Amino acid sequence: MALTKDAEVSHTVQNSTDHDVVDFYHQNGIAAQNQVLHRKFGFWSAFGILLCCSGAWEGLVASLAQSLHAGSSVSLVWGWVATSVGMIFIACSLAELASRFPTSGGQYHWVAQLAPPQCRNFLSWFTCWMTIAALWLGGISCTMGVAVQVQAYASLANPGYVPLAWHVFLITVLITCIYLFINIFYIKLLHVMNIALIVVHITGFLIVIIVMVVMQKDKHDASFVFTHFENGVGWRSDEIAWIVGLLTSIYAFFSLDSATHYAEEVEHAEIAIPRAMLLQVLLNALMTFPFIIALLFCIGDVDAVLVSPLGLTSPFTQILYNITGSTGGSIFLAMISTYVAFAAGVDLYGAAGRMVWCLARDKALPQVFSIVHPKYDVPVNALLLMFFPTMILPIIYIWNSTAFYGIMAGVLVFFQLSYFLPIFVNATYARWNGKQHPSAWSMGRFGWIVDIISCFCTAFIFIFMSFPVYMPLTATTMNYASVIFGAVAVLSTVLWFSYARSRYNGPIYSLDTLQLIDGQVALDAEMTIVEKKTTHG
Repeated sequence: MALTKDAEVSHTVQNSTDHDVVDFYHQNGIAAQNQVLHRKFGFWSAFGILLCCSGAWEGLVASLAQSLHAGSSVSLVWGWVATSVGMIFIACSLAELASRFPTSGGQYHWVAQLAPPQCRNFLSWFTCWMTIAALWLGGISCTMGVAVQVQAYASLANPGYVPLAWHVFLITVLITCIYLFINIFYIKLLHVMNIALIVVHITGFLIVIIVMVVMQKDKHDASFVFTHFENGVGWRSDEIAWIVGLLTSIYAFFSLDSATHYAEEVEHAEIAIPRAMLLQVLLNALMTFPFIIALLFCIGDVDAVLVSPLGLTSPFTQILYNITGSTGGSIFLAMISTYVAFAAGVDLYGAAGRMVWCLARDKALPQVFSIVHPKYDVPVNALLLMFFPTMILPIIYIWNSTAFYGIMAGVLVFFQLSYFLPIFVNATYARWNGKQHPSAWSMGRFGWIVDIISCFCTAFIFIFMSFPVYMPLTATTMNYASVIFGAVAVLSTVLWFSYARSRYNGPIYSLDTLQLIDGQVALDAEMTIVEKKTTHG
């Protein structure tokens, strides 16, 4: 009996050598190569990566001041509810795509598979740079968060210490070197660190809540917790003030895609990553809500917290110190969030390096960055490439900390745009053009409406997270997210027309990734051949 197109690919994959299978895919117009990275992670590693890169309650306290200024309790409580609902929709859309195309390229590979033929390569390239910028700035944000926290602990432990900006820079240099060291020489430590993170995340949550509730004698009433609103950011509209106050909640769902960029190193990635993605969003949404309630009951004098020298850099540490009266105890409790930020920085740095590696493998960057070290089983050159800009950008903090934080505001904008593009092309083009192929995790008939809601949520965040938090608008209060986005967009477009347009023709998949999505590959083979014939004449 004659084989169908699907069956032909499956038969070839199962009954040939790796070399023969690669040749078969090439003959069918599909770029392929043998698997390079080994699958050394599992579900719990992926879950740990996602858990620490989102952070949830730990991420929330890192940007607590914004919500306390922009809406106070109402922004924190009801902003968290609204944000959680939106993030669940976004996670569902991303999980379906991660299951269908389990590659380390993540969003830009998804766009390459789903977008219209006439614009897929450019959109894929553009999405790639949005994702790299998000992961890069995200890693630096975590590094700076750890450095500022360490400085806050030093100030609390030693009242005579004078915190200076260059101290923070030196700490970031040290932390970045540790990131590089772990990602190259101790990649297996990543698994241990992320598993430990799951334990710390949950036990730390319980310990902090118990300490706050038991030791704080002067608690606020329920009216303050659920209905108190204060517009302290200068916006004439309370509604806009509340929206910009969502930054704290959105920041707590920092990077929903982080584990995706380790997909080619995760066993059964087409199942493990979407499950981990959905579980961490649901767990963090449910855990952080009672944390917010407990925090607001026990927060004490909000104004005193925000204007204190310690509160200006670490409001959460000041709150814990006010409650416990213990320097060591408050530092110990606050260090839980510091550990999570450190682990997130390691993971995001590794994810950014793997994005560079994927882009080089796809021939859009020099091939030297596509080399995987045979001993350490990591893309060393790609990681080194990310090391230098990660070291250089924090220098701005010494010169002007406001300008630095203005640049860092772009991290949420880049993440949301990198989510919006694949979800949008999936909802508006792929779902209506026969490109909805089976995956291990699928939303079925509800997929389209979920994607539309996800597009609205990501677009909403992209727009309003570009707004300044404080008014009137000055060079100090300016949100530079739109500026840094514009710079990256222009740079990526210039690079496309000057370099990548003649080199980048879409993703090159590793062999076992193709075997996971061979149904998709088989159905796309004829389209790819037609495109190549059209392109070359």
